[in-house]
Amino acid sequence: MNLQEEDIEQCQRAFNDLDDRGEGEIMADDLELALEMVGLKQKPHKVHKLISEIDDGNRGRIKFKEFLTLFAKLKYAGLQDDDQDMIDAFVAMGGNEDTTGNVDAEKLIRIIKNEFELTIDIEGLIKEVDTDGSGVIEFGEFKELLKTNYLQDDENDVP
Repeated sequence: MNLQEEDIEQCQRAFNDLDDRGEGEIMADDLELALEMVGLKQKPHKVHKLISEIDDGNRGRIKFKEFLTLFAKLKYAGLQDDDQDMIDAFVAMGGNEDTTGNVDAEKLIRIIKNEFELTIDIEGLIKEVDTDGSGVIEFGEFKELLKTNYLQDDENDVP
């Protein structure tokens, strides 16, 4: 999948901010922050796995091209035809067809509670996936929210 110019520019800005020596490389330890800066926050154990995949020779440094490849892999991971329903839901809530944009968390809460009349702890779920605390849900967060196993766990608690 080809990255949009906006994605490349966003990655370049984040990368440049962390390229302290101006050599076109960032420290592997900065990868977690770099991914967070481009909206792809990852859990620390996943970041370590990603570093091992892209840091050839264990140099402790990551080149921009490697970072861009990783960004594309993470941003578009699993986007296949069966994800179209999720993209459609994202668009219906205010996101863009190309998975850019976001969904207002308050709007999502209102719809879940008032229109769908669901009794799930939507505020808690949103708090879990909105790791940057922005109050808006990007596609990756939206996807994670919809794939939660909260309902299955809730059903198991019924006596």
